[in-house]
Amino acid sequence: MSCINSDGKLTQSATALLEAVQNDKHTPESLAKELGVPLFKVRSSLRDMSSMGFVEQIEDAYVVSEGGKKLLNKNK
Repeated sequence: MSCINSDGKLTQSATALLEAVQNDKHTPESLAKELGVPLFKVRSSLRDMSSMGFVEQIEDAYVVSEGGKKLLNKNK
């Protein structure tokens, strides 16, 4: 699952994932359940977003990084 569209904006699924993580720390499992997305897609997206600097992993959970917050604000 790609996180960024060709126009440089977040995909709809990436936006939903970042918005969910923005409010609290989440594990991949809790995100999959909350968003109704298969766990393997959530894990793949989190890896992509982590490598792009949009989320940070803290122990077993993820939070939105400063870069992710800026990107969310840009996409509004």
